[in-house]
Amino acid sequence: MGIGSISFWQQDQSYWSQNQSFYQQDQNYWSQQQAQDQVSTADDALISSMGTAETNLSNGLSSIANQRALTRVNNQIAADEKTLESTSSSGSGSSGSSSPSGPAPAVATGTVPLTTGTLLSTLGIPPNGVITVSDGTNTTRYSSTGTDTIADLIGAINANVAGNAYVTASLNGSGKLTITGKDDKETVTIGGTFAPDVGFGPGHQTFQPTTGSSSTSAGASSASTPTSSSASSGSAKASGSTSGASSKKTSTSSTTVSSPASENASTAASLLTASGVSGSLVDMLV
Repeated sequence: MGIGSISFWQQDQSYWSQNQSFYQQDQNYWSQQQAQDQVSTADDALISSMGTAETNLSNGLSSIANQRALTRVNNQIAADEKTLESTSSSGSGSSGSSSPSGPAPAVATGTVPLTTGTLLSTLGIPPNGVITVSDGTNTTRYSSTGTDTIADLIGAINANVAGNAYVTASLNGSGKLTITGKDDKETVTIGGTFAPDVGFGPGHQTFQPTTGSSSTSAGASSASTPTSSSASSGSAKASGSTSGASSKKTSTSSTTVSSPASENASTAASLLTASGVSGSLVDMLV
């Protein structure tokens, strides 16, 4: 081998060494780019997850606020409806004589439709929220756990525990909480900050037992003696006219009692639902 051949061989070696160095640099560059792409993809996924979580949180809070507002509106509508019904009943009762009745225990009926599985938290009652029931002597004091239901509240009221109020609790056919005294002498009172959430708001928390009544109108009528047949006839005619007017008035009242309340309930629910977005809360730390 000559000197020229050795020189060319050395040049080839140097060329391939340089090419290998460039190749190694290219490999390093593409490895760095791949690592940066992975970091960028992970950042994008995290930002997307955080955005979704924020949206779900806002939707959930809006849904809870709507539910509480709907509960308050429904409570007020139910209370107004009960007032109208009470007014209508008193009007119809005055047009005729009442039949005799014996004493009866106090009956407290709520204004909010419920089920035994209704969570107290969905009614706006937080953990440690208190509802009390008293019979005038003893008091049942129920404190919410945050995960309890209407069934738990009813069970606590019905529990045969010393010092508890002498009452029974249940849901009536309309799903409303009904608390009844066990004797006909005690007053039943439902209290506590959160009593309105189960249907016992201000002005609708104290319930008296029925003392009983007797019909006196018939006796008074038989004791009075008409002076003439014409006076008796005129009195009967006047009485009939008054009774007819009262009956007509009562009929009109009973026809219009439930319609406005039902219409208002539907309108309130629609407006409140339309003002927010239903959703669910998520745990941001997951």
